[in-house]
Amino acid sequence: MSRESRKPPAKGKKTAKSDPSTRGRAGRGAGKTGPASKGTGRTRQRARPALTGRAAILALVVCVIALSLAYPLREYVMQRAQLAQLQEEREHMEDSVQELEQRSSELSQEEYVEREARTRLHYQYPDEIAYIVVRPDADIDADAEGEPAEPWFSQLWRSVEEADDPRPHAD
Repeated sequence: MSRESRKPPAKGKKTAKSDPSTRGRAGRGAGKTGPASKGTGRTRQRARPALTGRAAILALVVCVIALSLAYPLREYVMQRAQLAQLQEEREHMEDSVQELEQRSSELSQEEYVEREARTRLHYQYPDEIAYIVVRPDADIDADAEGEPAEPWFSQLWRSVEEADDPRPHAD
């Protein structure tokens, strides 16, 4: 109903809104059924179901959207993790490259190569005499210089048997 077609209320008549005696009753008991509304001709209102058709469709649409976004979101998270891992690996590789470049520059120097040959490989010039000092308090393994007392496979088998033995070994 449009505004033009509505008639303003007559000045002498009171409307339901302005009548204080009916104001509380109209708002509270308009849709209720009870003994007072039997003869008024009002129909009983049905209780609304908890899940209406619109709500079910809305829930279905939300579920479809969530499921359609789940796979791309999972892929995004996996790619971010892979990217972080690759960046960390790249940093390790850059560190390795720097160490190798430093090692290469050291090996290109004659003094460094000579010093390493003398200390690590015990190289000497032909006119020099090399001495190896053996400390008496150092534990020297007798098997280290000569042939081992038993073959390697016997030592291996003995270690397997010791590992299978449930009794603790006293060393």
